[in-house]
Amino acid sequence: MVYPTLLAVIGDVAHPIRRGRAVGVYRVWRDLGYAVGAILGGVVADLMGLHAAVWAAAIVSAATAIAVGARMYETHRPPSKCEDGRSAL
Repeated sequence: MVYPTLLAVIGDVAHPIRRGRAVGVYRVWRDLGYAVGAILGGVVADLMGLHAAVWAAAIVSAATAIAVGARMYETHRPPSKCEDGRSAL
């Protein structure tokens, strides 16, 4: 459910000329996250235990969500209103 939605967002935001590159950059960061996350999670679990690894993943996920929330913006304009207050669409 998540991956098609994320790819749809990239397709919606990226200019058609740069869409292929945008999808590629997204895939690189996603795949690096899998690899680095697995390695770091294993190291944290070995050093501090499984609960610490789960908490570390939760903290990194929350920090990422905050960063994305701060940097993302709406790309579509809200629908304009007619003189009588109804939506123009």
